[in-house]
Amino acid sequence: MKIAIVGEKERATAWEKHLRKLSIVKEVVITNRLAGSDDTDTVLLIDDSKENLHTLLNSIRAGNHTYLISKLPTDAEMLEKVYHAAEEAEVNVQFSHWPSLSESVHWIKQQVSRPNLIQIKKETIPLNYRVIDVEDFEHSWIDELALIIKWMGGNIHRYEVKPIVLGDHPLGLAISLRFENAAVASIQFLGTTDKEKHQRIFSSINTMIDFDVIRQKVRIHKLNDLGRIAIQEKVFDPSDTAEWSVVQFIKSIQLKQPTLFSPYDAQLTAGAAEKIKSLMLNN
Repeated sequence: MKIAIVGEKERATAWEKHLRKLSIVKEVVITNRLAGSDDTDTVLLIDDSKENLHTLLNSIRAGNHTYLISKLPTDAEMLEKVYHAAEEAEVNVQFSHWPSLSESVHWIKQQVSRPNLIQIKKETIPLNYRVIDVEDFEHSWIDELALIIKWMGGNIHRYEVKPIVLGDHPLGLAISLRFENAAVASIQFLGTTDKEKHQRIFSSINTMIDFDVIRQKVRIHKLNDLGRIAIQEKVFDPSDTAEWSVVQFIKSIQLKQPTLFSPYDAQLTAGAAEKIKSLMLNN
């Protein structure tokens, strides 16, 4: 397999190291722009620009399996085009939605495949410690929303949204989602704090998982055969996430299976995000 990495050289070189470890990868080409090639059918596209979905679409139409490495795009109209183009070209597309691509979350999903409750609490420090960047603010809560949508699907029956806003400045957001199967998910997000906090709780009838995202520490509570609660702890190394995500992308191509975060997942997330934004304006 010959793979092209399209993007800024320093970032591309870091990704090249992950690919070099894979025996199936015979050659890696680094370039700063997308170009047609007869023997390259897989692309890692490193692009945080506002035009990245257009470039992704061009890559798909050229017949390339493509892994877009960027903040999660939320342009619903363009994502729909990407989805249909990928289906028509029969190529795999993966987005670098890190919460879904982390090995820790993959392991948690194996323990709680169908949670009836997901509860997320996140507090972040503004980059300049004073003013919250609106784009960063949105990215923070949409990342968590995408994780929920990927896990629970897009069949949301009821939205409850309450923003924390001072004048025109967003500071936080409370979201509650009720799904058609009666499962509930909530996000409590604060964009201005002096100490980072990030906790995700996943619960089903027999299992509850408390995940400290910053420390990548998982505490799993399960009912044993005696009806008592047994607690286990597991710690993950987040530095492995990028490499693990590439391996899973290559596997999806080989096995002709959906990627870990596909255009369909991104499209569902964008639709839910648009609904939440409209509800924020009405509060």
